[in-house]
Amino acid sequence: MPLLPFVYLLDRLPRLRRVLPALLVGLLAAGCQVQTTVTVHMDDDGSGTVEVAVGLDEAALAELPDLDRSGVGDAADLAQLVRVDDLTATGWTVGAPEAEGDITWLRATKPFGTPAEAAQILTELTGPEGGLRDFRLERKRSYGATEYSFAGQADLSGGIEAFGDAGMAQALDGEPLGEDVAAIEERLGQPVSEMLQLDIAVEMPGASQSWSPVLGGETVDMSTSSTVYDPPVLLLTALAVLCVLALGVILLVRWRRGASA
Repeated sequence: MPLLPFVYLLDRLPRLRRVLPALLVGLLAAGCQVQTTVTVHMDDDGSGTVEVAVGLDEAALAELPDLDRSGVGDAADLAQLVRVDDLTATGWTVGAPEAEGDITWLRATKPFGTPAEAAQILTELTGPEGGLRDFRLERKRSYGATEYSFAGQADLSGGIEAFGDAGMAQALDGEPLGEDVAAIEERLGQPVSEMLQLDIAVEMPGASQSWSPVLGGETVDMSTSSTVYDPPVLLLTALAVLCVLALGVILLVRWRRGASA
């Protein structure tokens, strides 16, 4: 299947929740294997980054339009397909395509200052009613300890439409892949769910966990938490307690001696 409809979308729908899904569904429609990762990295102070990455193998790269007329679709064509001006204006940084083994990755990263900002960024990826939703990130401080938590839901039970939006569907006459999904699967001889690998990872102080929801599969409830203790504060507290106990013992001994005298 030609990718020209998706080139149209990539040129005219530059926001992340449209660019990456358009690229993704276009490659799936062409029968390519696509890896997609969403990574949340939270630092000690609650700030961090959200990274969205799409990995294409050599077959997927070859399906890209030959924009630079090199004779083959490659990483240079991938860089030209994604318009970064709108993304940059909204705080995203899009790196150049990078080859890691036989996979070429395109990564977009956006920083956040608080856990609440991180949840908002994650929700924007597919929209509040999309396949990735209900995100909650928290950082709570208590005496001598800090608690971190993450929760969210990955609902891909609706298939590839979980990554689409109204603008993309309208441009493709209501079909998320430009043609009926069943027809694509019959033509390619495999389910669309086997062509997409989605990983969602969270890295926070004291915890690191990932989930791999399956396209068309059951809803995945994601959650993890950790508690990081502050050793210096706890040590000072212990020393203070010991000092109080020692003072109490000294006073008790002196009182007994005075009573005996």
